Amino acid sequence: MPTANRSMNEDVGFQVKGIQGLSGAATRFLRQHPKEARLAVAAALEAAAVQYVVEDVGVPESVPESLQPFIVRRSSKAEMLGVSEAAERLKISRTTVYDWVDKNILLAWKSTKRGLTIPAEQILGPGNVVPGQDKVVEIIGDAELAWAFLTQDWPFADKVARPIDQLKAGHVEDVINAAPGFGASVT
Repeated sequence: MPTANRSMNEDVGFQVKGIQGLSGAATRFLRQHPKEARLAVAAALEAAAVQYVVEDVGVPESVPESLQPFIVRRSSKAEMLGVSEAAERLKISRTTVYDWVDKNILLAWKSTKRGLTIPAEQILGPGNVVPGQDKVVEIIGDAELAWAFLTQDWPFADKVARPIDQLKAGHVEDVINAAPGFGASVT
């Protein structure tokens, strides 16, 4: 393997060569897109989770430490809304909700049970949502993973806080600077 490819793969925390059971297509994908490995693994884990009922008991002991950064932790107390409920709280039309979701102004993802799932906490009042979320999705690449980042404790220069609380306080740049580190510590 050329030196350039080896260093890119080491950045992701593994070498492509030697992964047993990985198809040729998957190996080529990793060689061509080593930085996207995190998102690919997260998507695969999410797809597997849909097939199995897993109790929310924290990080299972059976998950290797190197894969634990990929586990999306969600608060079971978080209020989730559908499109109609979000439109009502925001005092906007359902069409505008869909437009805001397309632009990542309002974070949402598809759910098999109710269409779109929209976290209520991002709604600050009529026509008002947490600023800067679109930039976080741009960096992380997926609204649901961005929401996981925004709602877990994260170390900032002066304190540990939830990024969404930092956005609410107007510290958009601090959150934008922290977002690339989400899940990047694959060992």
